[in-house]
Amino acid sequence: MKKVFLITKLKTSNLGNEALSNEIIRLFSEAVSHDDILSVNGRPFGLEGYYRNRIVNAKDPGALIDQWATHIAAKIKKEPNRPFNRVVPEIAIIQQQGKEVRFEPLKAKLRPLKRVLQAFKVYPKQYAKRAGLLKQADWLIYSGAGEVCDNNIFLRQLVELRAAQMLGIKTAAVNQSVVIKTPLFQKLTGHVYSKLNKIVVRGSVTRNNLISYGVPENIIEMAPDSAINAQFTSTVNRMPNRVGINFTPKCKLQINDYRRVVEKLRSLNLEPLFVTNEPFEDNAIALQFKQELGVEVLTGVPDYHTYMQHLATCRFIVSARLHTNILALDTRTPVIPIEGNIFKTAELLQQLGYPVSTLNPQQSGWVDDLIRSIENIYNNDQDVQAFFRDTLHVQQQAVKRNAQWLKES
Repeated sequence: MKKVFLITKLKTSNLGNEALSNEIIRLFSEAVSHDDILSVNGRPFGLEGYYRNRIVNAKDPGALIDQWATHIAAKIKKEPNRPFNRVVPEIAIIQQQGKEVRFEPLKAKLRPLKRVLQAFKVYPKQYAKRAGLLKQADWLIYSGAGEVCDNNIFLRQLVELRAAQMLGIKTAAVNQSVVIKTPLFQKLTGHVYSKLNKIVVRGSVTRNNLISYGVPENIIEMAPDSAINAQFTSTVNRMPNRVGINFTPKCKLQINDYRRVVEKLRSLNLEPLFVTNEPFEDNAIALQFKQELGVEVLTGVPDYHTYMQHLATCRFIVSARLHTNILALDTRTPVIPIEGNIFKTAELLQQLGYPVSTLNPQQSGWVDDLIRSIENIYNNDQDVQAFFRDTLHVQQQAVKRNAQWLKES
């Protein structure tokens, strides 16, 4: 019998995160045997005392994270065991008008103080319940899509992974792209990830990056993002004149650039609908499209399955949101992808074998390329239809490798 402690995001405003968490939970629910126990957990709240400013000037960051993890592991050993039962919670969607959003500015101001106060403890009582469960696990598996980068959230997770390793728990990281920019986090990632038992990443750029950080090649596999397996069985009517469109703040475009794209669509008798799986971050741009360009904005979407139904009504999608592209493909809706985060979209769609190149907003003249891509997909989408016919179902089977390896361990 294996006790599996799976970590994924359980509370989010992002419908894409909801999709990948639900789908990774489903994959592991299928991968564990009847005798195994799957306990699904969120981020390691209670480890906020381990933050970037405490390690950024360390002569040996790996030694310091080991020191932290040693103290945590020693304290975890002393915790009373908690019942290790099957737990598969619902993913909670943070609503735009909810209490959490209203209080977020105040919470953001208090976080630095909270981090400093918690730094005086190995960990607070808040973490003790999780510790009493984690100590019994045979496997700690981290599915951290979207947060593997140079920030405090990922640092806390590295600390917990290292502590688990010191407790003799097998560790794995799955379903992720690793977007690390600084030498500090490259060193820390290499230090902890090189000691993992298994890694499954979403593309070759991430794989090569990890190898360059010193992670052994033989523990790394590649598999598509879990959200590409989101089930879509609804029958909706395709609207041949509707196009879903999305830009994010990272695109850094001026209103005249947006106007060029909208006018191009309308010249083809296509009407854009602004869509996004992350309404909080894209709200200001959505407002621009509505007020200055007269573009309808899709709002009030409660979950990713409903979002997929809206995407499926479109003739095609133009999007800088990774999971808007992925969820659209699930519904067999063509996409013109725009890179939203350095290389994530490009590596995921390359892994899938999707035939339309991902546009890079960092390259000059890319809006001209986008307009040409709109013309191309409007006039001829045979390559995309061939992808849906011949390739998509193969990739939806390949996504199972995110969890199937567990049966072989």
